[in-house]
Amino acid sequence: MEQHGAVDMLLRDAILPNLGTPLLMAVPAGQQVQDFTDKLRAAQSFLKPFQRKGTASMQDLASLIAWANRFKGGNSALYASNTGDTPKLTCIADYHLEGPAQITDMGDPTARHGHHRATYAFPLSRQWKAWQAQSGKPVSGVEMGEFLENFILDVIDPPMSLTSPGIRGSDASEADLRLIDIARRLDGSFGNANQLLGMAKSFTVNESADYMVAHNSTTGEATIQIKSEHIDGNGQPIKVPKLFLIAIPVFENGPAYRLPVRFQYRKAGPTVKFVLTLHDPKHAMDHAFTEATQQASQDTSLPLFIGSPES
Repeated sequence: MEQHGAVDMLLRDAILPNLGTPLLMAVPAGQQVQDFTDKLRAAQSFLKPFQRKGTASMQDLASLIAWANRFKGGNSALYASNTGDTPKLTCIADYHLEGPAQITDMGDPTARHGHHRATYAFPLSRQWKAWQAQSGKPVSGVEMGEFLENFILDVIDPPMSLTSPGIRGSDASEADLRLIDIARRLDGSFGNANQLLGMAKSFTVNESADYMVAHNSTTGEATIQIKSEHIDGNGQPIKVPKLFLIAIPVFENGPAYRLPVRFQYRKAGPTVKFVLTLHDPKHAMDHAFTEATQQASQDTSLPLFIGSPES
């Protein structure tokens, strides 16, 4: 009993405070040396983990910010990656300490495992995914009409600075001046929501139609004459704008961004294919990503690195 008590005292007072070093004990059977390090560490983590580790997956930006504020320390950091289809923000609670590595016989005291993390994958909005999927895709008049009718609420009227030349100049915002420049470089003008809706309805009503296309070189507009069993050759022509504007969020529950959309057609005999092309969507994506990640850095007071952390 005395010997058993001595072993208990040894474990409690000598071994447990030094779990970072190997534990070697001599056992009666042949007095061979056995390594009990893993068993001792397992015993220590029986009631609670030896260290914090794991990756939490957040479903909104506010939750990642709250998680970071709950677990952050003086060495915590944020990493943001905008590559691929899904931008991502990662918080590492136990990141390496600031400063150069300090190599000693006991290792680097400033190094950390970086095992305690939280990530947030920015979800693209339903509208963003729909317009991106349609962008650059040649479709029939019926298919184009159905798409425009389904997403007509995303279409907005152009600002007065684009439709009233007298307003252009000092009264136009920087964003409006950018749209004016786009219209100039693409040699076209912006249509309005009612014009797009009327065009969409005409396309969907005339399912089996031939198209006669005329192009106005001055305004950049095209007029399409629909010829079918239901409409004769004297039917009212449809004006097709070369450009129009949409306002959609990049990320779910995020702010809406104005995006120019180019409307084109490709005619081969009686058949016409229509193409919508988003103009420079990366500009809106980059802006939304920068706004969100800078907000996270500001709300957590943590440094933000653009890229991927060490794996």
